[in-house]
Formats: sequence, structure tokens, C-alpha cells
Amino acid sequence: MAAPQSPLPDTIRSYSDRHLDPAQAAAYRVKFQRSFTRRISTARETRLVASAFRLALREVHQPAVVLDYPCGAGRFATLFAKPCTGYLAGDHSPHMIAITSEVLQAADMGEKLIGTTEGDARRMNLEDDAVDLAASMRLLHHFPDQEDRLAILGELRRVTKGPLVTSFLDASSTKQRSHLRRCKKRGKASRRVLLTPEQFAAEADRAGWQVSRTWKLSSLFSGQCVALLLPHG
Repeated sequence: MAAPQSPLPDTIRSYSDRHLDPAQAAAYRVKFQRSFTRRISTARETRLVASAFRLALREVHQPAVVLDYPCGAGRFATLFAKPCTGYLAGDHSPHMIAITSEVLQAADMGEKLIGTTEGDARRMNLEDDAVDLAASMRLLHHFPDQEDRLAILGELRRVTKGPLVTSFLDASSTKQRSHLRRCKKRGKASRRVLLTPEQFAAEADRAGWQVSRTWKLSSLFSGQCVALLLPHG
């Protein structure tokens, strides 16, 4: 077992404190179902994530333990847990982890939850090669500092023996280019971290990953991309 990591320096803050509030965490549970367009987008994203995860499982070639970090409100928890022998939920919010546990229990998959890990994704309190594969959805675009993104990808590489399913916001997509133009017109900086596929691949490479395949949710209406990463070597 690896030694527990020391606390992060004060200069490295959590990307979002609002989900440390139980009410805000509960509100996030229904965020992606609040409108018809969000439900349609969520359904398509789920299909893309499922496709990426099926390919990831083929790389493992054995009964697998998966890490879902951040697990959020369990949006993909059953998708990841069902084909695996064990599911490990990780998040910076204990309330999100509790909600994910409830989601699995409601789906009669409570026995799949073999553990939880709470903390910052830039410094995970997990041992090396702790899991067979991992998923990290809708996280990287919250971190404007490249070193933070590299730290997250590097930690996922350290604790994962096999592939990673993750996501990024495509800077070259129509939706995100329009977003940047609106921000510029209003004189406001964008809070989204946008990367071209080439930039994302370069960062993944620096962290020990190679991009196997990417899927676009919608260039026109989203810019969200799902990516399957394989470890170097």
C-alpha cells in the first residue's frame, strides 16, 4: 500500500467547492435532465462513453476493477460498474460519493462498490496500479493550469494498469468558437478550458498516455469529446 499523500499546498485549491455543500451536490444529480436538449445530449454522451468503455474493457482481457474519478452524482456509475467485478468511486466531495452509492444501490449493484476514495484528483490517495482501468469524465476542462491537468492525467496513469476513458472540450468545435467570440464581445474571460485534439494528445503523451480514439458529442452544439487513452508501453 502506498503511503497516504500529504495535503495539497494552500495555493492548490479544489476546482469547485460548491459540491462540498450537500444541497449543491444533490442539485447536480438532476443537472443533466433539466431540459429536453440536455436530456438528448446526455443520452448521446452516454452512448459515446459506453462505446469507449467497451473498447477499454477489450484492452484489459480479464475481470476488471474500474476507478470512476470523479464519480460525481453517479451519472455513469452503473454503466461502468455493470461489466466489472469491482467499482471504486472517487471524488473531492463526500456527498457526491454518497449519491453515487445510492445510485448503485437503487440499480441493485451495491455489491459492485468495493471502495471509495475522497480527495483531489491531482494527488490521489491510492496505491500504484490500484485498478485495471479508469474513467474521468468532465473534469479536465475545469483546470486552466496545464500543470494541474498533467497532474491529474499523471495520477490516473500511476494508479491505473490499463486504459482510461476521459473527456475534453474541443477548442476547434463550432460551439466553443462561438462561446469564445461571445466572451470576447462581452469583455469576459471564458471559464472553460478548451483544447484542440492535438493539444489534448500532447498533454496526454506527457502524462504517459497515447490517444487511441476520440468521439465528438457534437461539434455544432457541444464540443465535448470522449477519448480512449492507452498507457505508453
